[in-house]
Amino acid sequence: MSVLRCQGFLEALALLNSEASDLCASYELQRLPDAPDLTTALGLRVEDYALNVIAPARDLPAPLWHISAAPCGRAHLEQVCQRWFFSSRHMQAAPPGRFRAQLVAAFLESLDDALCGFSLHAVTMTPPMWFAIHWDEIVFERDGERYLLHLSHSD
Repeated sequence: MSVLRCQGFLEALALLNSEASDLCASYELQRLPDAPDLTTALGLRVEDYALNVIAPARDLPAPLWHISAAPCGRAHLEQVCQRWFFSSRHMQAAPPGRFRAQLVAAFLESLDDALCGFSLHAVTMTPPMWFAIHWDEIVFERDGERYLLHLSHSD
């Protein structure tokens, strides 16, 4: 139930951060496919996305993307949330300071309820391209269970 709460929070923030133009925000928290290791799980997600979401479907094997994940800390997660939650012109008008800090803190509290004890990993790809113009991804991992926080803008 806590993961669903996080997803709802992210959906609302994505709507608030979608520009009036053709820029679309996508904020998601999703479980990664079961796999023997984190890199394989991320690769399976990329391959599935290319075959089942992108139109026209494409066969894009994971090794093409040179996917890696490096441990990161809570400070990185907070920084990523701060940047993405206030990325649109509309949300940049939100009062700085306490309001912004409380919004990020409320989301992080939801994440803590859902994914307490999970380690964090920042995801990179070389070349740094994906289906979005700009993106950040953070993986939460514990005992083979993995969730991906995906934040992006696309046109």
